[in-house]
Amino acid sequence: MGFQFKLEKVLGLKEKEKEAYESEFRLSVQKFEEAAHELYSLLKRKEEIENHADSQFHSKMFVNEIQSTQRFLLSMESKIHFLQKKVQAAREQMAFAQEKLLYKTVEVKKYETLKSKQKQEFQFLQSMMETKQNDEFSVLRYAR
Repeated sequence: MGFQFKLEKVLGLKEKEKEAYESEFRLSVQKFEEAAHELYSLLKRKEEIENHADSQFHSKMFVNEIQSTQRFLLSMESKIHFLQKKVQAAREQMAFAQEKLLYKTVEVKKYETLKSKQKQEFQFLQSMMETKQNDEFSVLRYAR
């Protein structure tokens, strides 16, 4: 007679839920990384434009060029502000997904621990029964 965990179906269900949460977490991390990379690229580009504008400002530059650069930088600022909100939302979503995954991991671990304890108890009882049977056989052999 082999060991049969009574809550095997529940454990399987919890493991599938954990896998779904892992997938959700990976997706949220990917979205966060994409948004953060997009923000980083835009900030880097803004810095390059500001440095270029500063170097041109020291040389002769027309007022139209300065105004155009300033308008462009202002539009970049609004994009940066939008992307910062997007990155923050992605970060919060990632943290929430991580929290759910952690909760589900703990839950699965509880069932695995319960299964392990029940299996050890089953094995102990099996060995006790085998020992008892061996003792009975020894007594019967001795009695003959």
